[in-house]
Amino acid sequence: MKKIAGLAITLLLLVGTTAVTAQSGQKPLEITFWSLFTGGDGEFFDAMVKEFNASQNEIVMKTDTVKFDDYYTKLTAALAAKTAPDVVVMHQDRLSTFVPSGVLLPLDTYVQKAGIDLSTFEEAPLNNCKINNKLYAIPLDVHPIIMYCNMDLFSKAGITKLPESLSELISTAETIQNKTGAIGIAADNTTATYKAYTLTRMFLSMLMEQGVYVFNADNTKANFNNEAGIKSYQALSDIVNKYKLTPKGYDYDSSVADFRLGKAAIHFNGVWVTGLFEQQPNLNFVAVKFPALFGKNAAWAGSHTFAIPAQKSVDEKKIIGAMKFIDWMTNHGYLWAKAGHVPTRKTAVNTKEFKSLPHRADYADAAKYVFATPATPKWPQCYDVMSDQLEESIALNRDAKTALTKLEQAINDILKK
Repeated sequence: MKKIAGLAITLLLLVGTTAVTAQSGQKPLEITFWSLFTGGDGEFFDAMVKEFNASQNEIVMKTDTVKFDDYYTKLTAALAAKTAPDVVVMHQDRLSTFVPSGVLLPLDTYVQKAGIDLSTFEEAPLNNCKINNKLYAIPLDVHPIIMYCNMDLFSKAGITKLPESLSELISTAETIQNKTGAIGIAADNTTATYKAYTLTRMFLSMLMEQGVYVFNADNTKANFNNEAGIKSYQALSDIVNKYKLTPKGYDYDSSVADFRLGKAAIHFNGVWVTGLFEQQPNLNFVAVKFPALFGKNAAWAGSHTFAIPAQKSVDEKKIIGAMKFIDWMTNHGYLWAKAGHVPTRKTAVNTKEFKSLPHRADYADAAKYVFATPATPKWPQCYDVMSDQLEESIALNRDAKTALTKLEQAINDILKK
């Protein structure tokens, strides 16, 4: 009888709880979200959001994908009008454009309330999301410039070691080019397709390897017309003009295609082409972090981050819900790594799922050596001018001092405005 009575009480409690839940009509918290990922990246990202929604019943993410060409125009208008969604994807180098106007929430308090352990993130990309010691975004990934090597061409030339210094890079590329007829170093150096961004990213990385940042401490002057800048520029120029390891007027699409088709020994690019190369039949390649050409590792990197827009009225419940979504996405970064990106969270990198992915583990270490681009809204314009002028100077085979003096003046003119 006691057992029957106990069972009856349990059933009554369950029925009561169900009735209360049904009566209260509790629904999952709906959080709106904008993404800029399309194509292959978009498929991986959308699958992650879908998996998050299926993993729990407290939060539902409503995603809207905006084409990249229109994304920041639409986002700027929405942020200004305070009609932006609850969460947005934002490139790390865009933070300095939006933070001064107060359209993004500082996240430090909400990180604590949501129970996110920041010690599980790589320090460099996390610090790059801070402005005036406040955290304005959480980094999902870093996508640094890295080095790709065709191991069949290395083998044909009798080379078994990957280059780890500037002299080794040049001698390796020279040997392979002479023995196989392949292009030694495939790295774009013209704006014929896109800007000559690889050229600029290599220049910035070489500077940082020597401990020199591209601008001064308060981002008011150029800081590359010096010994470190001369060494960096000269190396890039020599690869094209002196050693002829990279063709002049070499555009981005050609550099990617030549490596993909086995016509180039070494290729410099971002991690985002890893998936493309993996799809190429019979391409035997390795992908490793940008080599320490001037003594220590440093690599330019972009970063996709999550930011929370300031709304007309604060809804802390939604903010905490958004932070829980961000926590899940960064903790499951191994799913995003399928697109080629490096997770910023150590807990994601240390999973068996990430370690089982080909190539990613070989360059995951690059996250430790990335650096942020200058925290100034003038950086995009400076970046474009730097790419244009480096391309022009190398095409004309200008001497380093002339090239850097000309570039320094152009950059300082932008920074003074």
